[in-house]
Amino acid sequence: MYKNNKNWLPWLVLALLGLFLIFGHNAALQIICKIIGVGLILLAVPGIIDWWKEKSQAPEAIASLLTNTVFCLLGLWILFSTQSFINLINIVLGLIIIVISLAMLYSAWKLRHTSAIVMSAIGIVIGIIVACCNAATTLFAVAAGAGLIYTAITGYLSQKAMEA
Repeated sequence: MYKNNKNWLPWLVLALLGLFLIFGHNAALQIICKIIGVGLILLAVPGIIDWWKEKSQAPEAIASLLTNTVFCLLGLWILFSTQSFINLINIVLGLIIIVISLAMLYSAWKLRHTSAIVMSAIGIVIGIIVACCNAATTLFAVAAGAGLIYTAITGYLSQKAMEA
């Protein structure tokens, strides 16, 4: 995401959500959705605050602000309209993974960081798979959980590599 964001919390939240989806797929879907909503808000708010402090007009900063704003609004929607989210959970989680991966791809491409480009491309493929899975299956829970964990790990590693 935004290369000046030194916050590891968003990546931790994504990884924890992924673990919960893998190991807690039999838990009530309402609880999973509430956790995802809170997680998205926790993912987005630090990026919005970072932009607000710096007010950078750089393309990466604007892209990060827009992405974080969408994630914050999505988290609020999930918290307050859980049933409508449940009907679209596979598409929404797939799109979350794709958007994060595209943001990482943009930064990696600009810096010509080959391993980050490859990791981002894999993340996009995982996001597409998650978006196409049926949300009622265990395969969806495992695919979505693995996708979120992969996105968290590669996002954190890409952020660290691009900061160096």
